Amino acid sequence: MDDQVLRVSPLMVLPDIQPVLRQYLALGFERVEDGHPGCVGLRAGKTYIILVSVALMEGDFRPKTVAPLVGSTIPYIHVRSLAAAKDRLESSAIIIEEAKTGEGTLEAIVIQHGQFMILAEKLE
Repeated sequence: MDDQVLRVSPLMVLPDIQPVLRQYLALGFERVEDGHPGCVGLRAGKTYIILVSVALMEGDFRPKTVAPLVGSTIPYIHVRSLAAAKDRLESSAIIIEEAKTGEGTLEAIVIQHGQFMILAEKLE
């Protein structure tokens, strides 16, 4: 069994997370805090979603990298090893940018088949 991918969470990149946060809380989602006001995880049963502000994303990635993600929901793929995950990408995949984030992860924004995704390895 391959356990490279730990989980996948939909991630929404928003100019202001508060209106969407209120919407999900009203639907019954509960907050999963990470201690940063620009990023909030939400949970309903076994379903998770991450809301992240443009400002937080631009703290780790160039604005031109973040711009096409705004207003979109993309897969945030938690992996054991970013290097191993990148090795498994198809040759047509393009790594737009890679960064060590202020949140303690090593992340790569990737586009493949017209779909953005973020691969993220938690650093110890």
